Formats: sequence, structure tokens, C-alpha cells
Amino acid sequence: MRVLKNIASQLHSFVLWLLLSAIFWGWIFSRATDTTFDKKLMVFCDVPHIEDTALAIALEEELPEGIRMIQVHPFSYVMFDTVSIEHADILIVPASDAGEIGARLLPLEGEGGAPVYDPVTGQGALLGYITYTDEPYYLYLGASSAHLEDGAAAQVARRMLAM
Repeated sequence: MRVLKNIASQLHSFVLWLLLSAIFWGWIFSRATDTTFDKKLMVFCDVPHIEDTALAIALEEELPEGIRMIQVHPFSYVMFDTVSIEHADILIVPASDAGEIGARLLPLEGEGGAPVYDPVTGQGALLGYITYTDEPYYLYLGASSAHLEDGAAAQVARRMLAM
């Protein structure tokens, strides 16, 4: 009984060490599994559902030179963090939202976004990975992308349109 009282009296210390350990190992894990903006491509999709891990794995089968990883996220991933969306390399957005975030978007080629999904025909790219709504979707390059000049963002975007 005395041993239990001793443990209970020091429970706050054990909980504190457990919390600090979890924070430390989480930080180590994030450092080991992430990289800098210049070595990764970030794709954000404003869609109801996306198989983000499966799409990232498929895109990583052919990485552009100098790119170590591709991350794919829904817009909800950055709900409280505007820094990540600012550095997006590729964005897929519905036509209705393109005006709201227009300052962050650049066309892949020419004017406007590259069509990704047409609700009239039901045809589009990435259908095995993305569930679209009943409006047109377009692919854009991020205006602040670290991969505009090296062409890596455009290379991956073209692959996405062909998938």
C-alpha cells in the first residue's frame, strides 16, 4: 500500500516526463520524415475526399530531379496554418473557389487553370484518387512555389493531368 501511495504522490512527475518524451520523439519523427521546401513538392486539393497517401506514392514513382518527396493534402490540412498553403506547388480547386484564392494561383500554361474534371461528362484526371463535386475543377501552379523556375512543379502537374 505504501508503494502505491508513493507512486501516486509522484504521478505528476511521471506524466510530465511522458508528455516531454512524446513531444521530443514527435519532433524527431517530423525532422526525419520531412524536408525543406526546395526538396519537396506540395500538392493541395480542395475536394470532398482524396486518397492523399496513395496519390503521393503514385506521384513519387517518377520524382523530378532534385525532389526528395511529394506531399498531397486536402485544403483542410492547413485550416489553421496559412504558411503551408502559401508554399503550395500545385493546387486543384473548384471553379467557384478559384476567384477567392486567385492571388495564389498561376496557370500551368497560357490563361486560366488546366481542366482536371468536367462534371457534365464525368471525365477527368485522378479519378481513382479524388472524389469531385458537381462543378468543374482546375489545376494551377502555386504563385509562391519553390519549383516554378526548375520546372519540377509543371512536370508533376502534367503527370497528374495524364493520370
